[in-house]
Amino acid sequence: MRINLKKVQRRLAELGHYQGRIDGINGPKTEAAIIAFKTSKGLRPRSFLGPITMSALFKGVRPVPARIVTEDGSIKIPTWLRLAYGYLGLKEIKGPRHNAEILTWWERLALPFRNDETPWCAGFANAMILAAGLPIVPKHRAAALGWRWNGYGTRLAGPALGAVMSMERPGRPGSGHMTFVAGRDRNGDIMGLGGNQGNMVSINPYDPWARNAQYHWPEGSAPPHVTGLKTLPLITSAGSKLTNEA
Repeated sequence: MRINLKKVQRRLAELGHYQGRIDGINGPKTEAAIIAFKTSKGLRPRSFLGPITMSALFKGVRPVPARIVTEDGSIKIPTWLRLAYGYLGLKEIKGPRHNAEILTWWERLALPFRNDETPWCAGFANAMILAAGLPIVPKHRAAALGWRWNGYGTRLAGPALGAVMSMERPGRPGSGHMTFVAGRDRNGDIMGLGGNQGNMVSINPYDPWARNAQYHWPEGSAPPHVTGLKTLPLITSAGSKLTNEA
């Protein structure tokens, strides 16, 4: 990811964290300003500028914790899932206007769509993975089943936190839906964080194996050592940890 330090300095200055010259030099003042900003957002206080920091800095995306608690301890939340969490609640706009963020995803994926009516579950997933600094499937970038068709990523034996879950649509060959595995609910369903779920970014329950469900892990990232429902955190539809599980 290429960083424009002058742009970063200007933004930090707007937020009151940087008071030096806008010179594009990553000196002590710039590093101190980055650390101050990250501290204000609950991020690890270091001067590294990664995709989570950049999204929080320029888009106001709410950063989420780097780890989440499971029955066996805590596990790291993949960067692309952390980015996806920041867009919870983003909706399509009814009528002739379109959500500018969705249009930005189409542009970054080099896709021709200029509206938010085109089904965008795959666009959202691929945009988050691209924003995390990973490669994306070279074609079928807007297709929910595109990863299957291209053999993209690592096929997993079961669900894992952050895995891409793809499902077919009954009676509609070649059509499907894709979402990120964000956890599980008390009924044993996958809690999928995805786009175009009720015309918005939301967390919905899905049967782990219905609709020929498959799980894939993005290329460029080491796949998880273990998979399965028991490896997932129990969460609500808002993504918060269940506290009343018997």
